[in-house]
Amino acid sequence: MKKIKKFYKEHRVFTILMAIVLVCMIVIITVLIQCFYVGNGTDKYGNRLEGIENYEITESRQSDYEANLENDAKVKKADLMITGKIIYITIDFETNCSLIEAESIAAKSLENFNEEEQSFYDFNITLKKDSDDKNESFIISGAKNKNGTGLVWNNNREVVADPVEG
Repeated sequence: MKKIKKFYKEHRVFTILMAIVLVCMIVIITVLIQCFYVGNGTDKYGNRLEGIENYEITESRQSDYEANLENDAKVKKADLMITGKIIYITIDFETNCSLIEAESIAAKSLENFNEEEQSFYDFNITLKKDSDDKNESFIISGAKNKNGTGLVWNNNREVVADPVEG
């Protein structure tokens, strides 16, 4: 103990600085461990998906939804994908379908989900149509928030080619 007291008296500034550095290193290591290792085994969504088991949409229901959409003569292909609390719907239309008809088909397709599901999930809908000789193409996206009442479209204009100036 006498050696420690003697060392402290001779090197007081050095001892205090080393104690501060040691405390800082302990704090830094503790923070790094908490940031990178604690909580790594939890779900990536945290608690945001609580109750999703009450509103589960099965694979068969998803394929029924796609089949019902594809039964429409104006729909070429439909795809539904669920990620967390978001339902992604992509609908490809035949070239004879207008933008207004496509939007109404997409809005009507949400009736396949009951009120509880519509108030739990967010919907993201993408409408696509290729062009041909008579009709222009379009690609637009719409969304329905779980608290919203209807679809909101990001762009309600058909894609038109730029006129050639001459």
